[in-house]
Order: sequence, then structure tokens, then C-alpha cells
Amino acid sequence: MKFRPTLPFFVLALGTATLGLAACGGADSRDTDRTSLAARAGQDVMHNDTMAIARPAAATGGKVSGAEVYNTCAACHQPNGQGMPGSWPPLAGSEWVINNPEVPIRIVLHGLHGEISVKGQSYNNVMQAWGETFSDEQIAAVVTYARSSWGNSASAVTAEQVKKVREETKAHTEMWTAKELQDLIQAK
Repeated sequence: MKFRPTLPFFVLALGTATLGLAACGGADSRDTDRTSLAARAGQDVMHNDTMAIARPAAATGGKVSGAEVYNTCAACHQPNGQGMPGSWPPLAGSEWVINNPEVPIRIVLHGLHGEISVKGQSYNNVMQAWGETFSDEQIAAVVTYARSSWGNSASAVTAEQVKKVREETKAHTEMWTAKELQDLIQAK
């Protein structure tokens, strides 16, 4: 016997799909406390409008906010900078962030892969390169934000510093490894 969907089956399937969407974050008029994923998408960690973040400061009419750019980073490094144990290293108190500012600039520009030890814990993952996505101003803003948030109190980074590192490392076409950057941590 051949299965032929009937109208009641179609209505049941559509109702189930609609309920499933609502359960996984779809907002509707019953969402009075605005807690669904869709309702809070603008502030949700996993929701990143990278096109809005990637616009140059001139296009957005002002100074670049490191906190806004960090929204791209927060999915892995978390809003509190604590990372995800076993997966993504913390930025809070990280020697890779707070010592030589050239190190986080290089990592943001070109990415990082392989094993890295942060605050005595080992991580082995990949951070993508953001050098082609973010301007010098955006990289300076986000690195400054990381160096001055969550108890970190390191110096600010300027767009000129980022431009200099970008120029000095333009021939570097691969992601960095921790081993390549290790000697820079204590330098300067």
C-alpha cells in the first residue's frame, strides 16, 4: 500500500515543526519575558553579526568598541574571558594576552593552531585568523579590551602597533604555533 499524506497529516506535521521551532528559540507573542534565543539574538554569545562587527569605524560613525568586536571571540573564550576548559583557553590572566602585546596581535592577525599551555593548562585547538576580516583599529580595540578586562591590567594597543605587526608578518601565511611565539611572550 502506498502512503498518501492527507490534509490532517500535513497540518499535524506543520504544527509539530512550528512547535519545534518555538522550542529551539523561535520567539512569538507568548514570549513575554523575551528569553527565547531569537528574542535575545542581539546579545546572545552564539549570535554574531560579523558583518556588523567587521564594518570599519568610519562606516559605523565612530570609535571602534573592543567589547563589540569581542562578541566574535566570546563564543569560544566566553563573555567572562574564562574560555572553555579542555577546549578554548582563558584570556583572563593569560600570559599570552597580558605580556608582550605583539603576541595577541599576531594571534588575532594570523590565527593559532596546535598545543598551547595557558596558565598551566594544556589546550589543543584552532583559532582562525582575523587579519583579513578586522581592520587595524578593530584588532587594536579587541586586543586592548582583552588586555584590560576580567582582572587583566595590561597596556592599551594602538592601531599603529597592529599596522606595524601586520607589515612585519605579512609574509607569514600560516597560522602560528605556540612554539613560534613562545620567545615573544617575555620580550619587550
